[in-house]
Amino acid sequence: MNLFILIIFISYFFVSAVSYSYLYKKKYLISYHLGMNIAMTSSGVMGIAVGTLLGYSFPGHYSLITIVATIIAIVIGAIFGALVDYQTLLSGVSSGLMAGIMGPMIGVIADLSLVTFCTILVYASYCLLCFSIRS
Repeated sequence: MNLFILIIFISYFFVSAVSYSYLYKKKYLISYHLGMNIAMTSSGVMGIAVGTLLGYSFPGHYSLITIVATIIAIVIGAIFGALVDYQTLLSGVSSGLMAGIMGPMIGVIADLSLVTFCTILVYASYCLLCFSIRS
């Protein structure tokens, strides 16, 4: 994995951590429906993006990439879903499961333009999640 891909990979988690810290401060303003959208969007986007990035970097290790991407997406979904209640946690986990399995399928056939699109999608989605909270 070259340095450029590693920087993108680390930036996904940095954006996720910054978004989580912002949403954690405003968690009392998050309703049930918004919490489900937050959990499903964060885990879905992260699962697709991480799976695509790892699939692009290591196309020969498909099984390991699928397992890693699925675990990362499930954990992100559980963390963001735990902001509200157990039902949103379950929604985040199930969305992360599906996205973690689908992401490497896309990544194995991806090129650099699709990796760029997934990166922009991660940044835009997390920005929208933070923007969706009314203060």
